[in-house]
Amino acid sequence: MLRLVWLLVLTVLGRLSRPCEAFISLGNVTSLFYDAREVNYGHPELRHSYDYVIVGAGPAGCVLANRLSEDPHATVLLLEIGRGEVPLITDSPLVGPILASTDYNFGYQTEKQRYGCLGLRGGRCSWAHGRGVGGSTIINNVIFTRGNRRDYDSWAKAGNEGWAWADVLPLFKRIERSSIRDFGDNGLHGHDGRLSVEDCPFRTDLARAFVKSAQSAGYRYLDYNSGDNLGVSFLQAHSLNGRRASGGTSYLRDIVDRPNLHILTRAWVTKVLIDPDTKTATGVRLVHERQHYEVEASREIVLSAGAFESPKLLMLSGVGPAKHLKRHGIRLVADLPVGRKVYEHGGVYGPTFVVRKPTDDFVSFEQLANLGEVLRFRNGSGPLTTNSVESLLYVHSPFAENPDPEYPDVEVMQAFTSFSFDTSPGTRNAYYLTDRMYDEYFRPLAKTRNFMFLPMLLKPRAVGRVELKSTNPFNHPVFRYQYFEDDRDVDALVYAIKEVIRISTEAPLRRLGVELYKRKVPGCQYMAFNTIDYWRCHVRHLTATFQHQVATCKMGPPQDPEAVVDSRLRVYGIARLRVADVGIIPEAPTGHTAAHSFLIGEKAADLIREDHQQQRHTLK
Repeated sequence: MLRLVWLLVLTVLGRLSRPCEAFISLGNVTSLFYDAREVNYGHPELRHSYDYVIVGAGPAGCVLANRLSEDPHATVLLLEIGRGEVPLITDSPLVGPILASTDYNFGYQTEKQRYGCLGLRGGRCSWAHGRGVGGSTIINNVIFTRGNRRDYDSWAKAGNEGWAWADVLPLFKRIERSSIRDFGDNGLHGHDGRLSVEDCPFRTDLARAFVKSAQSAGYRYLDYNSGDNLGVSFLQAHSLNGRRASGGTSYLRDIVDRPNLHILTRAWVTKVLIDPDTKTATGVRLVHERQHYEVEASREIVLSAGAFESPKLLMLSGVGPAKHLKRHGIRLVADLPVGRKVYEHGGVYGPTFVVRKPTDDFVSFEQLANLGEVLRFRNGSGPLTTNSVESLLYVHSPFAENPDPEYPDVEVMQAFTSFSFDTSPGTRNAYYLTDRMYDEYFRPLAKTRNFMFLPMLLKPRAVGRVELKSTNPFNHPVFRYQYFEDDRDVDALVYAIKEVIRISTEAPLRRLGVELYKRKVPGCQYMAFNTIDYWRCHVRHLTATFQHQVATCKMGPPQDPEAVVDSRLRVYGIARLRVADVGIIPEAPTGHTAAHSFLIGEKAADLIREDHQQQRHTLK
C-alpha cells in the first residue's frame, strides 16, 4: 500500500499538464505528503475488561463507538481488522477502483456463475467488501440513498417494531449534515448531524441533460431520499466538499482522545466467548500483532463486522445452523439460521453511449493525474470530487414482484464516463473485466467522449447463503449465490435498459449528439443488436455487482424461522450479544446500503442505551 501511495504522489507531482490551474507552493506539497500518511487512531494498551466491545469499524461500528462513549462512565473498545485511511488515496471518490486492489478490500468473489458474470474473469463477480476504519465507506461510491419508505414499513409489518419509516426518519435526520440544493429545506433532511450529505460539486452537462430528458419522458423530478423514489434526480453523496465522508472521518476522527474509548486496528477477532451453561456472551478472543488476547465485556458485545464477517464469527463461536456446525466439528451453542439467506443487488454495465457534440473533453483518467486537478479536488471542485455517478433514475418494471406502481424495482445510475476512461489495469481488476472484454468492447472508446448507465436490480428473486469454509478464522466464507436464476430478474434489467434508450431520444440529450454505442459485447456477437435477446445476453455477460449483501443475520420476530436477531438486534438465545450491521436487513432494500449502515448504528446505540437504563431501573 505504501508503494501505491508513493507512486501516486510521484504521478501527481510529475504530471503538471495543467499547472496554471493551481497555485503550487511548499505548503501545498507538504500538505499532500501529510495526507499520504495513514490516519492514526491511537495505540491503546488493552484493558482486561470493557463495558462494551464492538467488533468491526464499518459505518455502524463507528457510529456505535461514538454514541456509546458519549457516556464518560462507559468504557468502549472498538476492534477493527483493517487500518486507518490514507487521505491522499481514500478521500477522492473517483479512485475507488484503485482501492479494490489494496488491503482496504477483503477481496471476496462469488462462486462460478451459471447465468451471470459470463464475460468476467473465471465466470465470477467481485464481491468487494471494505475493511479498515470506515469499512466499505472507504471504498464505495459514496452514494447516499435511504430507500423507499415501503421497505421500512414492510419490516415493521413483518413484526420488527420500531423500524417503520416514521420511526427511522428522525434517525436519518440526526445522521445528516445535508447540503442539497433543491430539496434541503423540505423538512426531510437534517442539518446538524455528523455525516455530510451533499450534491456532488462536479456535475457535467450530460447529467443535466439526462435529468431533463427523463422528465420529458414522463419521470418526475424528486428527492429520492424523501421516502418515495420513483423518478429521477441528481446524486446525493456522503461527501464533504467532494471529499469522501466515511464512517471514520465522520464519527471517530475528532473523538479519538476520549479516555473511555479505545480503538484497536489490525485486530482480528477469532471468536465470541459464550458461557455454554448460561448462554451469555462474556468477551472476545482476538489476534493483534501476532499476540493472542481475550477481552471481557461487562455489558454487551456488538458485532458490526459486516454481512459476511459477522455471520462467520457467530458460526465459529457455535451460533448457527446445527448441521452445518456439526459438519465442521464446532460445538453448538445456539441453533440459528445464520447465513442461511443472502440477497445482493445484481445489475449490468451498460448500455454505453457516444457523445458527438460534447461540452467537455473528459476521455481518460490520465487527464486528472496532475497536481492541478489534485489541488482543485482539495479545494472542493473538479472531477475528482465525483465517483462518476451523477444522477439516479428509479423504474418500476412490468416484472416487479410488488404490483405497487410507486415501488421501484430497478435503479439506473448515470455515469459521466465508461470503463474506457481508465486504460490502466485498475478498473479491469476491480470489476473482473477480462482483457478480451476490455479490448473488444471498451478500448475502442478510449479517445471518444462517451458515458454509460448502470442499471441495478433492487428486488432480486435470487437468494443465496453464506457458509464456513473451515474452522480457520482467517479463511474467507463460502458463498452459495447464483445471479439471475430467475429470468424475470434479467428481464427487469432489460426493461430499464430500454427505458434509458428511450430517454436518450429526448431533445436535451439529442442536442449533445448522444448515440447508442452499437459494438456488441463479446459473447453476444451473433445476436441482432438492440433486441430483447441481445440485451439479455449483455446482462448475463457484463454483470455488475454493487456490494449490497444483506439478510445474513436477518432481523425478525420470534415466530420467524429465518430470524437471527430480534427487532432490538439481540441474538436469539444468547444474552448480551447483538448484531448491528447491514446483515440484519430482512430483504433487499431499494437503496445502496451505506445509508442503512449509518442508520443501524444510530438505532442500535439508542436500543442499547435504552436497555441499559431499563436494567439499571430494574436493579433499583
